[in-house]
Amino acid sequence: MQLAPERSRVRGGEIIGYASGEGATSLAMNGVAAFAMLYYTQALGLPFAQAGIAFAVASLWDAIVDPAIGHLSDNTHSRWGRRHPYILVGGVLMAISFYFLWAVPSFASHGTRLFVYVLVMNMVMRTAYAVFAVPYVALGYEISNDYHQRTLIQGSRSAFNMLINICGPALGWTLFFPDKPGGPEATSVASNYLHMASAFTIAAIGFTFVVVLATRQHMFDTRGIVTGTGNTLAAYYRDFREIITDRYLLRITTFMCIGTTGGVFVATLQMYLYVYFMHLTAFQKTIIHGGGMVLYGLGGLLGVWLEKRVDKRNAVCIGAGVSAVADTTAAVVFLGKFLLPTTVWHIGGFTVPIAVIVFGGCDMFNWFGCGLFMSLAISMIADVAEVNELSSGVRKDGGYAAIYSFVSKLVLSISVFVASACLDWVGFVNGSDQQSPAAIRWLVLMTFGLGALFTGLVIPIARRYPITQEFMADVKLRLAARKGASA
Repeated sequence: MQLAPERSRVRGGEIIGYASGEGATSLAMNGVAAFAMLYYTQALGLPFAQAGIAFAVASLWDAIVDPAIGHLSDNTHSRWGRRHPYILVGGVLMAISFYFLWAVPSFASHGTRLFVYVLVMNMVMRTAYAVFAVPYVALGYEISNDYHQRTLIQGSRSAFNMLINICGPALGWTLFFPDKPGGPEATSVASNYLHMASAFTIAAIGFTFVVVLATRQHMFDTRGIVTGTGNTLAAYYRDFREIITDRYLLRITTFMCIGTTGGVFVATLQMYLYVYFMHLTAFQKTIIHGGGMVLYGLGGLLGVWLEKRVDKRNAVCIGAGVSAVADTTAAVVFLGKFLLPTTVWHIGGFTVPIAVIVFGGCDMFNWFGCGLFMSLAISMIADVAEVNELSSGVRKDGGYAAIYSFVSKLVLSISVFVASACLDWVGFVNGSDQQSPAAIRWLVLMTFGLGALFTGLVIPIARRYPITQEFMADVKLRLAARKGASA
């Protein structure tokens, strides 16, 4: 039997084509992250605890599905390859189920029926997302085995994700939730969300077709080719056990899960700070939210330059440090009342909203640091999968992408639930446009205080990660020697 072909480096145009797939996931997943909690709690009146449970269970289900999808993709034999069929079908289903997440039928718009509907539609969408995302990430691992270009590929993914986030969820504040003086809060109007969902669904389907066509040169017939360890339960169990106990992967997943926890608290709660603490206008929300996404993408791209100079583990520590400092600054400034949300400076006849500028700057630099260390960590996973090939003799890119996704989503589901429950704990009132000062103060502390704590903890763990550029150079030489001997 033939072995699967391998590529050393790819052209810039191919990287851009591959990165375009992030458009679909950005619109769907960032759309949910940005607006779903507000939609169900403030527009439809679902209790915070129920909303948190629905999203947490769906995320947990997504995590459980990932390893099966990864193993199935690694062992798929078809004329269209082992990644592209899943990318196409999963992407289209993800977009359609995303639409129905917002198009709640009238019979399910209240009480227990609303909770059941939210839970089921979230699980459907998350399943489709897993079918798309795991093979998509694995495709990125295998189109190039160059140590530095792997970081460029993952950084480009992050940058494209954030570019579409700016054009979609971030700009959505202005496009779909305009300010209406004297009217209700725009995020409390259900029809606004449906308009957003329609636009995002169409665009997500378009991006799915774009990435399939743009990467078709990496679609090779896998019938009769050795691609994995076999589609049996025993093989699945062996692969799962081998990957999840990989000591190198454990180091990466540990620091990434801790960093993800901090990111979840900021991402879940910052929307409430926009509305109820800072009282931002739609334009200010767009600038701050969009600016955060720009800097997240820039962080991913900067990782390519930075890791060439200080290697990947040190670049991760720098990114985590930037996030921790930004969150700490925001917590100190606003909890210490050095600035009030309404503070402005009058300079040269101009009114400068200094509080908004400081709040936005801290929020944006938090995401800059996150973009830097998260894209680097995904690049590290590709390195670890190649190291595993030395012992197993088979590349399990799908399995490694899936196990990493499984662990991070498991933490994500717990973090989302805890963050949502904290809204109840601090006394936030769902469906109300007015919140108590005590609830708001606690919300600021949880958003930035916990964000700083968890991203800061990434640093001592990442520092102990042992794989370097020199380490990987030796791995590549040994693999090349083995393949030469086999030939």
